[in-house]
Amino acid sequence: MESVIEELYYGNITPPERSCRRSGEYAHILQLIARHEEKLTETLTEAQKETFEKFKDATSELSGMTEVTAFTIGFKLGLRLTAEALVGSDYGQEA
Repeated sequence: MESVIEELYYGNITPPERSCRRSGEYAHILQLIARHEEKLTETLTEAQKETFEKFKDATSELSGMTEVTAFTIGFKLGLRLTAEALVGSDYGQEA
């Protein structure tokens, strides 16, 4: 069995890929978004629809950037917690 680091390197672990349940609160919110988007889109002119699509694309890009930042912060925190657990509470402190 390979180490987690090797698994990550060889692409066997892909953090961004995760399954989400299509039930519960998540599914409910997705349905609300789809329903409201459909109703809104019906009322827009073609120019407004184009602007709305650009808005959605920019929002999606920002969301992706936010996910990367959150993952990075969480990963760093996990490493710090691991280091402290392995080395002790004196890790990173002056003696």
